[in-house]
Amino acid sequence: MDAQRREAIAEWDDRSFSDGFAGLGRIVDDGFSGAATDGTGWIFLVDGRVVAVVDATLDAFADAAGTVYRAPDEALPVLFAMQELGGEPRAKYYTKDTPLREADQKLSQGGFTGYIELSENVLSGDYYVAYTGGESMAAAYVGNARRLETGDDAFDLAADEVGIYTVYEVELDVRPLPDGDGAEDADDAGAATDPTETAGSDDGNDADDGATDGPSDTESDAESDTEPETAGDDGPASAVGPAASVGRDGDPTAASRSDESAGIDAGDERDGGEASAEEGSTPDEVRIGDAESAERDAAEPAGSDRVRRSPTESEATPASESDAGDSPDPDAADAPDSEDVFSEEAEWREQKSIPALDPSEAGGEPPSAEERRAAASQRSRSGDDRGRAERGGSNANGGSPSPRSTETASGPSAVSKRDGRDARGDADPDRVRKLEAALEETETERQSLADERDRLAAEREEVESERDELADEVDRLESEVDELREERDRLRSELSNAKERLPDAERTLTPAEARNGTNLFIRYDSKEGATLADAHKGSADREALRENLRVEHHTSFETDGLAVDGRPFAEFLEDTIEYGFTRWLVEDLPFEVRGTGNEGTLRDLYDALPEIDRAEIGGTVSIELREGGEEVREQRSFDLVLRDRMGHPLFVADLNDSRDPTAEGTLESLVENGRDIAGSNETFAGAFAVTESFFEPGALETASDAVGGGLFSRSKRASFVKLSRKQGYHLCLVEARDGGFHMTVPDL
Repeated sequence: MDAQRREAIAEWDDRSFSDGFAGLGRIVDDGFSGAATDGTGWIFLVDGRVVAVVDATLDAFADAAGTVYRAPDEALPVLFAMQELGGEPRAKYYTKDTPLREADQKLSQGGFTGYIELSENVLSGDYYVAYTGGESMAAAYVGNARRLETGDDAFDLAADEVGIYTVYEVELDVRPLPDGDGAEDADDAGAATDPTETAGSDDGNDADDGATDGPSDTESDAESDTEPETAGDDGPASAVGPAASVGRDGDPTAASRSDESAGIDAGDERDGGEASAEEGSTPDEVRIGDAESAERDAAEPAGSDRVRRSPTESEATPASESDAGDSPDPDAADAPDSEDVFSEEAEWREQKSIPALDPSEAGGEPPSAEERRAAASQRSRSGDDRGRAERGGSNANGGSPSPRSTETASGPSAVSKRDGRDARGDADPDRVRKLEAALEETETERQSLADERDRLAAEREEVESERDELADEVDRLESEVDELREERDRLRSELSNAKERLPDAERTLTPAEARNGTNLFIRYDSKEGATLADAHKGSADREALRENLRVEHHTSFETDGLAVDGRPFAEFLEDTIEYGFTRWLVEDLPFEVRGTGNEGTLRDLYDALPEIDRAEIGGTVSIELREGGEEVREQRSFDLVLRDRMGHPLFVADLNDSRDPTAEGTLESLVENGRDIAGSNETFAGAFAVTESFFEPGALETASDAVGGGLFSRSKRASFVKLSRKQGYHLCLVEARDGGFHMTVPDL
């Protein structure tokens, strides 16, 4: 069975069974609809009745054990059974030309058994409508997740879609589940109602019946075909056969419209083979009556006056009046029989074909059964009138042959009698073959044109969709062009204004050159005013310190008339992260530490703040290392180095003023360099990582590992990288945002 259907069934409610048919019967006797498997084969059931067996025979389940799956909707087992049986694709339509609702109405009125699949050129999902004797059930799998929808909701979704749908005709073999007596019962039930065996089972004693005593042989055969299927409510014959179908409530009688066509079809299969072999006709041309009746008529004397009439004609006309010798027209007896043949031929073809769905082929409501029979009768009478003058009124013995004998002699094809005779009244095989070839060629061309029409319609839809998308894209691009023009004009205006504000610079430097040649110094307006030492002791507030403290710069180049990045040097410098961090370190951090009561946990850092004398932008720190028993000195570079008056390093900082986050490697380098500096300089108190973006998780984890545990620990020293019992430094992470600086590690 198809893997996707197997996967869908696996999601249904399931339970195990054993003891073969007996165990299954106990589960499905409540009107069960779903599927059952023994691990190899599958049974599909609707309302407790078997509609299809896949990958096995029914007798394989006689003593089997396995799993039963209850379907969420009875449409699914019917649809899956039809898909597994395969069916025959009969037609394909485009929804814009033939809407799905119109097709549904035609198929329902025509008593159709099969299903519609709408999936071609449809992106939103797959949509299905299953029919059993005209009763419809809808199911849909919507979206990439294949969400199941059933009933009216599924049909409405399908009817609103645009795409190409295919109509498949499927014959279901519906039967009751055997009662557990063995698989032979199930097989016998299927054989008992085989239409090819029951259609010709009339008793030979019927040969004595006159044409005026009852319906024609064809009608008697049709009644005989249906009797075994309706013999009992519980017998297997009541639901078995290719034409049987299941209605929406599971009642097989809902497919009664298909039962008649099944019986007629069986008669065609029974007699059509012999007739075709004798006269070269194809089974599709032949509408066959009862073979036994034809043999009885052929065996009668040439002068026999037996006439076969329809039931209504038999009741209205006495037997004596049906004698061909009393008729002024020797061939008058042909008309009733020909009318029956052509009428039954028309009804059989209408029942076996799919109703016209294309708007150009369908003209309003389908004709009623009475209208179809009247049209067929009119066609047969017209053909008979034309043939009587040519055929003559007597046989070789001078008698008038019976209509049935004439039909048997010339071949049982009503189509051949109507279309395949030459001027002498004999069958013209060459003309028949030419007509068949022309019909086949025309049908092939019609299908080719229909396919081409559908392809062009789909291509037109695609082109129209692409055209609309391109039109939208043009509108969007035109809007962007207008916006870019406005932006260009704005930038030109700003550039013009900026040029007017530019100083009359004599020289320019790049930002990197300006930073590398600059040092910052911490100075005071007055020795008597507030200082960092006063702030450390708590004898000065923040405003007093800011009023007295100055951050001055010293450069290795002349700053008069110097422009950096289009701005005067002083304006550029005060806008750098180096300058802003230095001011925050001396003007704000002492008060934040003291205000939060962290003077003890950050003792080394807090005590070093009043010692800051200057800050080197792009500075270096000398360290001592021992390699091979010898001391080696190295220089380590940092974005910012803060020193005391003697030039000893107090703090170092790595600064990130880009939008990229601070990576793990930056923290690893800062931690290792801090260890080396602390090992070589007793004055070193802290290492800062400053970012205008954020710290990656790996960087935070590196910092946590370096300080020996949680970053937010309330131990004796906060965020302290310990080298020995008394030696180490504080590792601090600072974020620059909203025009200020905020220490995130440690959490004050």
